[in-house]
Amino acid sequence: MENAKILVANTPMDTDKIKVFGSKVRVDSTAKVAAIELAEKEKMKAKVDKILTHDINCFINRQLIYDYPDQLFADAGIMAIEHADFDGIERLSKVLGAEIVSTFDQPDKVTLGSCKLIEEVMIGEDKLIKFSGVKQGEACAVVLRGATKMIVDDILKSTPRQRGGNECQ
Repeated sequence: MENAKILVANTPMDTDKIKVFGSKVRVDSTAKVAAIELAEKEKMKAKVDKILTHDINCFINRQLIYDYPDQLFADAGIMAIEHADFDGIERLSKVLGAEIVSTFDQPDKVTLGSCKLIEEVMIGEDKLIKFSGVKQGEACAVVLRGATKMIVDDILKSTPRQRGGNECQ
C-alpha cells in the first residue's frame, strides 16, 4: 500500500461473546439468541463506521480483529493489521507520527500516522510487515538471522549501538 494514512488503535474488535457466555441469559427461543447476536453485529458495524470517518486507508490494532470487522474494513478498502504487541505498537506509533487511540468519536482530534509504503516481506519462513518512508526517518530495524545463537551474538557485539537502541532475542 502506498501513501498510507494510518490509524493506530488499542481497542477490542470482537463481539462480546465472552461477556455473553460468562453470564446467564435466559431466552425462550433461538430467535432471541439470534436477536442478541444481531445486536452485537450492529454494535460492531457502528464501531467500524466510526473508525472509517477518520479518512484512513490502514488500521493497525493492538488487539485481535475478528472476521466480521475485518470484512467490513476490506469492503471499505482499508488494510487492517491486527494483534501488534504492546511494545511494538508504542514504537510503531512514534515512528509513524501517530497517537494510539481507543475511542473514535472525534476524528478531528486524532493524530494519524503516515508512511510512503507498507509491504509484506518474507524473511526466512516468517512474514513481516515493512513500513517505509516514515515520518521519523531516523528509526529503523535490523533483522539478524544466523545459523546459531553464537553467530547472532557475534553480530550484535560488532554492531555499533545507536541512541535508544533495543536488543531483541
